[in-house]
Amino acid sequence: MNIMKKIVIAGGLGFIGNLLADRFRKNGYEVLIISRSEGNISWNPSELTKSFEKSEMVINLAGKSINCRHNKKNQKEIIESRLATTLLIGNAILACKNPPKIWINASATGIYKSSLTNPMSEEMTNFNSDFLAEVVKKWENSFFSFKLQNTRQIALRTSVVLGKNANALTPVIVLSRLGLGGKQGTGKQMFSWIHIEDYFRILLFLSEKTEINGIINCTSPNPVSNKEFMQMVCRVLQVRIRIPAPAFAVKAGAFAIGTESSLILSSSYIVPKRLIQEGYKFAFPKIKDALTDILA
Repeated sequence: MNIMKKIVIAGGLGFIGNLLADRFRKNGYEVLIISRSEGNISWNPSELTKSFEKSEMVINLAGKSINCRHNKKNQKEIIESRLATTLLIGNAILACKNPPKIWINASATGIYKSSLTNPMSEEMTNFNSDFLAEVVKKWENSFFSFKLQNTRQIALRTSVVLGKNANALTPVIVLSRLGLGGKQGTGKQMFSWIHIEDYFRILLFLSEKTEINGIINCTSPNPVSNKEFMQMVCRVLQVRIRIPAPAFAVKAGAFAIGTESSLILSSSYIVPKRLIQEGYKFAFPKIKDALTDILA
């Protein structure tokens, strides 16, 4: 009798979580979702521990989105939502008699310094000092404060995830179709990204590679400049008019929709050194192939 392997996803009702749950189920896994929505596993400590027993993998995606104004109220919620859920999960795993084999905690490439020319890998320790970097530092410190004997721990520093209906891609598509798909700001800032299919495959890869733990950069090996990214979006959508947006326009637009312009104007030049060293083969290593798959 075959027993289905169990995957538990915390914060599994967003774009990434929904797609992962669907892909895991299609691959023969039992998938449990932790959320405050009725019909899912609650954040009650005893219920968490019960759901984690004999599980293959726990994936924590929970936390308030950074796609908002970073005022004091939102900053507090962004940090506390990550620390609180990480603490609950860690303590629930400690209470397990048969703990999960691996705990993958979401993290972010925002910890790295902004750079136009110097690619950032996992071995970099000279981090940024802005709000988002501080969030990642506190988040990872909380995660690795748990010293688990029988559960591998991986902090997955993830760049922008691209896929159908992705929050990061939808406004870009709308602007491009309106003829506003030119470079944003100088257009020189680097854009690190990962196709959602590779995100899923990386989780499977990390589950199978039992010697891997610690920090992993979850991003394509081929970051592109903002100008190249916008050009490729327009090319795939077959849009010829590409009006650029100077920095002041990006800042005004970000303010109008309630987010931060730094999410667009800062340079993110991240490479997945450890994944490459471990032999992971990307399904979508180039932005052209990724966007063609998503937008065609």
